[in-house]
Amino acid sequence: MKKILLLGIMLAALALSIGCLNKADESHVYQGDCLAIQDGGKTLVLANNQPKLNPLKGDKALFDISKAKVGLAPEVGNTIRVSFFVEKGKNVAIKVMNVSKQDLRKK
Repeated sequence: MKKILLLGIMLAALALSIGCLNKADESHVYQGDCLAIQDGGKTLVLANNQPKLNPLKGDKALFDISKAKVGLAPEVGNTIRVSFFVEKGKNVAIKVMNVSKQDLRKK
């Protein structure tokens, strides 16, 4: 229950922070374990650990993070949360958050 509440708060904060972007009304949030970082750190591959919550179907999803705002650097095995929009069939990240390394209780 506590994790769901924190996830809700983080999603609300994320939605407010990207509200000024043109793609904000089309953006989505995806969370999963990092399986790989490809193309010299420009592409992120995440596992679909929460298929009921994640908007993309399948075992994994690829995200272009080349233009995204990235917090703590993602590493293989870490839980990562990505806000993204779909452009020409490609998942383009807006923000990348390393949940494994982020202390959500700290201000």
